[in-house]
Amino acid sequence: MAAFFKKYCWVLSFGGLLWLGGAHYALTANQDAYETLFRTAVAGKIHAVEITNKGFAVRVTLTDSHRYRFFPAKQAGGASGFMATAAVGDSLRKPPLSNTLVLVKKNRVVRYTFKKVLY
Repeated sequence: MAAFFKKYCWVLSFGGLLWLGGAHYALTANQDAYETLFRTAVAGKIHAVEITNKGFAVRVTLTDSHRYRFFPAKQAGGASGFMATAAVGDSLRKPPLSNTLVLVKKNRVVRYTFKKVLY
Protein backbone atom coordinates (compact mmCIF):
# COMPACT_ATOMS: atom_id res chain seq x y z
CA MET A 1 0.00 0.00 0.00
CA ALA A 2 2.83 2.38 0.82
CA ALA A 3 4.43 1.63 -2.53
CA PHE A 4 1.19 2.70 -4.26
CA PHE A 5 1.14 6.08 -2.52
CA LYS A 6 4.83 6.56 -3.17
CA LYS A 7 4.41 5.75 -6.86
CA TYR A 8 1.30 7.90 -7.40
CA CYS A 9 1.99 10.67 -4.90
CA TRP A 10 2.12 13.35 -7.61
CA VAL A 11 -1.23 12.21 -9.07
CA LEU A 12 -2.91 12.32 -5.68
CA SER A 13 -1.37 15.72 -4.95
CA PHE A 14 -2.54 17.11 -8.29
CA GLY A 15 -6.06 15.76 -7.70
CA GLY A 16 -6.13 17.35 -4.25
CA LEU A 17 -5.02 20.69 -5.66
CA LEU A 18 -7.73 20.53 -8.34
CA TRP A 19 -10.34 19.79 -5.67
CA LEU A 20 -9.17 22.72 -3.53
CA GLY A 21 -9.15 25.03 -6.56
CA GLY A 22 -12.70 24.02 -7.47
CA ALA A 23 -13.92 24.55 -3.91
CA HIS A 24 -12.29 27.99 -3.79
CA TYR A 25 -13.87 28.94 -7.13
CA ALA A 26 -17.34 27.84 -5.96
CA LEU A 27 -17.03 29.85 -2.74
CA THR A 28 -15.90 33.04 -4.47
CA ALA A 29 -18.45 32.69 -7.30
CA ASN A 30 -21.31 32.34 -4.81
CA GLN A 31 -20.03 35.27 -2.76
CA ASP A 32 -19.67 37.46 -5.87
CA ALA A 33 -23.17 36.59 -7.11
CA TYR A 34 -24.68 37.51 -3.74
CA GLU A 35 -22.73 40.77 -3.41
CA THR A 36 -23.57 41.84 -6.96
CA LEU A 37 -27.29 41.32 -6.49
CA PHE A 38 -27.32 42.73 -2.94
CA ARG A 39 -25.66 46.02 -3.95
CA THR A 40 -27.53 46.49 -7.24
CA ALA A 41 -30.89 48.12 -7.84
CA VAL A 42 -32.85 45.78 -10.08
CA ALA A 43 -35.83 46.79 -12.18
CA GLY A 44 -37.13 45.25 -15.36
CA LYS A 45 -39.18 42.57 -17.02
CA ILE A 46 -38.04 38.97 -16.89
CA HIS A 47 -36.69 37.78 -20.22
CA ALA A 48 -35.57 34.28 -19.09
CA VAL A 49 -35.63 32.16 -15.93
CA GLU A 50 -33.40 29.12 -15.57
CA ILE A 51 -32.24 26.74 -12.89
CA THR A 52 -28.49 26.49 -12.24
CA ASN A 53 -26.24 24.58 -9.84
CA LYS A 54 -28.27 21.37 -10.26
CA GLY A 55 -31.54 23.00 -9.25
CA PHE A 56 -30.21 24.91 -6.28
CA ALA A 57 -29.82 28.39 -7.74
CA VAL A 58 -31.93 30.53 -10.06
CA ARG A 59 -30.62 32.74 -12.86
CA VAL A 60 -32.87 35.52 -14.11
CA THR A 61 -32.18 37.50 -17.28
CA LEU A 62 -33.95 40.83 -17.57
CA THR A 63 -34.85 42.65 -20.78
CA ASP A 64 -31.81 44.91 -20.41
CA SER A 65 -29.64 41.74 -20.75
CA HIS A 66 -28.49 41.79 -17.13
CA ARG A 67 -28.25 38.31 -15.60
CA TYR A 68 -28.58 37.73 -11.88
CA ARG A 69 -27.92 34.44 -10.11
CA PHE A 70 -29.31 33.96 -6.62
CA PHE A 71 -30.32 31.35 -4.09
CA PRO A 72 -33.99 31.78 -3.14
CA ALA A 73 -34.60 31.52 0.59
CA LYS A 74 -38.04 32.07 2.06
CA GLN A 75 -41.09 33.64 0.55
CA ALA A 76 -43.03 36.28 2.41
CA GLY A 77 -46.64 35.38 3.16
CA GLY A 78 -46.30 31.67 2.37
CA ALA A 79 -46.18 32.13 -1.40
CA SER A 80 -45.06 29.26 -3.60
CA GLY A 81 -41.44 28.93 -4.76
CA PHE A 82 -39.83 31.45 -7.08
CA MET A 83 -39.51 29.00 -9.98
CA ALA A 84 -43.19 28.01 -9.67
CA THR A 85 -44.32 31.64 -9.67
CA ALA A 86 -41.93 33.63 -11.90
CA ALA A 87 -42.50 33.62 -15.64
CA VAL A 88 -41.24 35.46 -18.69
CA GLY A 89 -42.92 38.86 -18.90
CA ASP A 90 -43.31 39.36 -15.13
CA SER A 91 -41.54 42.32 -13.55
CA LEU A 92 -38.75 42.06 -11.02
CA ARG A 93 -37.43 44.87 -8.86
CA LYS A 94 -35.19 45.32 -5.85
CA PRO A 95 -33.76 48.40 -4.15
CA PRO A 96 -30.00 48.54 -3.56
CA LEU A 97 -28.64 47.03 -0.33
CA SER A 98 -31.68 44.79 0.16
CA ASN A 99 -32.02 41.01 0.12
CA THR A 100 -35.68 41.10 -0.94
CA LEU A 101 -36.78 40.73 -4.56
CA VAL A 102 -40.24 41.96 -5.52
CA LEU A 103 -41.95 39.93 -8.23
CA VAL A 104 -44.91 41.65 -9.89
CA LYS A 105 -47.14 39.12 -11.63
CA LYS A 106 -50.11 40.82 -13.26
CA ASN A 107 -51.71 42.63 -10.30
CA ARG A 108 -50.11 40.41 -7.65
CA VAL A 109 -46.95 41.39 -5.73
CA VAL A 110 -44.84 38.62 -4.17
CA ARG A 111 -41.68 39.20 -2.14
CA TYR A 112 -38.79 36.71 -2.10
CA THR A 113 -35.61 36.84 -0.09
CA PHE A 114 -32.31 35.49 -1.32
CA LYS A 115 -29.45 34.22 0.76
CA LYS A 116 -25.69 34.04 0.80
CA VAL A 117 -24.43 30.51 0.29
CA LEU A 118 -20.96 29.64 1.50
CA TYR A 119 -20.51 26.31 -0.26
